[in-house]
Amino acid sequence: MLSSATGVFAIILGFGFLILVHELGHFLVAKWAKIRATQFAIGFGQALIAYRKGIGFRVGTTENEYFKRAQDHLTQNPPQGDPASAGSSPTDASNDDGKAEERQALADAAKLYAAADDLGLGETEYRLNWIPLGGYVKMLGQEDMDPNAQSPDPRAYNNKSIGARMAVISAGVVMNLIFALIFFVIAFMMGVDFPAANVGGVRDNSPAATTFADGKDGDLAYLGLRPGDQILTINGEPAADFGEVRVAIALGRSDNPAKITVQRHGYDQPLSYTLKPKRDRVEKILQAGIEPGDILTLGFIAEDSPWYAAGVRPDMVLTHVNGTAVDSWSHITHLIDQSLGKPLTLRFTPPAGEPIEVVSNPEPAFVPQPEGPANLLGLTPALQVSFVQERSGAEKAGVQADDILVRVGNQPWPDDLQDIIDAVNAADGDPLPVTVLRAGQVVELQDAVEPNRKGFLGIGIRPVLDRPLIAHALTESRIARAFTDPLPPGSTLTAIDDEPVASWADLQAKLQALDGPGAHTLTFALNLANQPTQTIKIPVTDADLTTLANARWSLDLLSVEAGFAPDNTRLQASNPFAATLLGVDRTKQFILQTYLTLARLIQGELRISNLSGPVGIVHRGSAVAQRGFPYLLFFLGLISVNLAVLNFLPIPIVDGGHMVFLAYEKLRGKPASPAVQTAALLIGLALIGFVFLATFYYDILRLFGL
Repeated sequence: MLSSATGVFAIILGFGFLILVHELGHFLVAKWAKIRATQFAIGFGQALIAYRKGIGFRVGTTENEYFKRAQDHLTQNPPQGDPASAGSSPTDASNDDGKAEERQALADAAKLYAAADDLGLGETEYRLNWIPLGGYVKMLGQEDMDPNAQSPDPRAYNNKSIGARMAVISAGVVMNLIFALIFFVIAFMMGVDFPAANVGGVRDNSPAATTFADGKDGDLAYLGLRPGDQILTINGEPAADFGEVRVAIALGRSDNPAKITVQRHGYDQPLSYTLKPKRDRVEKILQAGIEPGDILTLGFIAEDSPWYAAGVRPDMVLTHVNGTAVDSWSHITHLIDQSLGKPLTLRFTPPAGEPIEVVSNPEPAFVPQPEGPANLLGLTPALQVSFVQERSGAEKAGVQADDILVRVGNQPWPDDLQDIIDAVNAADGDPLPVTVLRAGQVVELQDAVEPNRKGFLGIGIRPVLDRPLIAHALTESRIARAFTDPLPPGSTLTAIDDEPVASWADLQAKLQALDGPGAHTLTFALNLANQPTQTIKIPVTDADLTTLANARWSLDLLSVEAGFAPDNTRLQASNPFAATLLGVDRTKQFILQTYLTLARLIQGELRISNLSGPVGIVHRGSAVAQRGFPYLLFFLGLISVNLAVLNFLPIPIVDGGHMVFLAYEKLRGKPASPAVQTAALLIGLALIGFVFLATFYYDILRLFGL
């Protein structure tokens, strides 16, 4: 494990190494093609330190000394037929704007290079420049910033064949791919963990929650993915890990559904779901609303938890529920639903020692719906604040944890996240007035809550479950139709058939315990908001009973302050050959993903805010590096693939742009005019500059949580 600072340093060092590798590819092939490489540089701008054979290390550049020695040697030993003063250094010539003088300077430079060779001076200056954002190999007769920089020297880049020049240009990309493969092979030999392709959670109102299994439309038993579902395939391809599922959805198209096949406990055959992804409000990418899963090993538990007092500790494994041995979360989810709200006996088994049993009361998850909030006979629970973010608009306005939301903006008694989103959108960026129920008193906050730039108020929400406080009776529900006037939001259900109802768990359990078939008539006692208590009779039909049979339950981990460890799958090769196959597969996969990312960016399915620049790469990479050396290598392999793909795009100034001009020269028999190359160069610089500034801007916003 690496510290945070060490992780940052490791990523910066690794990124510098990838640049070095890329430029080394250009350099080695240039040497092979007998092209004079005058500089090998890491970074841009002026040199901090440089080395040249025959001169040694210097602070700054060695060029002045190099050319002075060559000039002195040329003066003392002029070539036959040339005056002693023949030639001048490129430094002197660069101050002359005349084209004739520039050409003469290039010709004279060839004599200087020959003189330097006679002295045994190295033709290449190896330098570290002061702006550490890239690198380059400077070759005689090739200037990215000056298409006119041609040289008569036979070793100049411009005098080599098109094939040789293409080999030089493509060598950097090839080196990045080679080293990406090397990094992947080493990482897979050591072993790398990835989130397993299992469903851990499903977001409310997401495509994963509101879509029926293929061929099961209208059957609530098949509505939505379930925690514990094992994902077998995504779009027909085997799902090796959760990351592959997430990427496949994110790089899909909003008009092209993603097809996920899962294996669920209690079902003999796999189930298929055709999900239409939605753009996530936070990450601004297409998502289906699926969260990665957990294993049955306890990851953490608070010391003041009742489970802790009973002897439960981290690293214990949940092995039995109500005496039944369990081996997956899908199995546990199935048993929790079968409990119908009755207390669960959970057995935790330590690595060594006696098992510990604790009792847990399941939480109601209500009847899921393909549209609208989950409910019970049309009743939806009120929402309360689970937490308030520091320095958020909610904190500044005085919102407190456990406040019950009475009104947010124009939305009275919101009952799901979508209500709050709609209220924020309706306010169009203006602060929202908020009213809460606090300690039994309705409190209208003095200050309105100002959303941040992403439209968030800075609060977490959860349903009020400890008492049956009703946000709404959904329109056309039996209870709504039973009232002459609409059921007032904020009413509380107190009893059914004279039996007290203390919580939503009580209500769901009582409704699911109704004997069927046959009609039932229930007497509901309701404490109406600001009105007298009222009793109404509600008929419950066989159809209602079928619907209620699909009401779901979940394990209550919040009240016991405990959580399970993430479910990871380890990719570790048994031998170098197997590691190489894995490395080749991942290299191809990431190449395709990078090109697909660019395609989705052009199509508008992705936004530039989803991309990361140098700051974001270092920030994310440092977190990865802290997990250990194999994760650092895997991340560097991923970055190396991205560098290869991006460098080979047909954009002027990068390698791909050079290849386009070389292909043009091959087809036309002559290079593009300097004017065309200069115009393309400026366009390329502008594009790269825009992307750099934009990604830097969004990186900083993400870094500070804005």
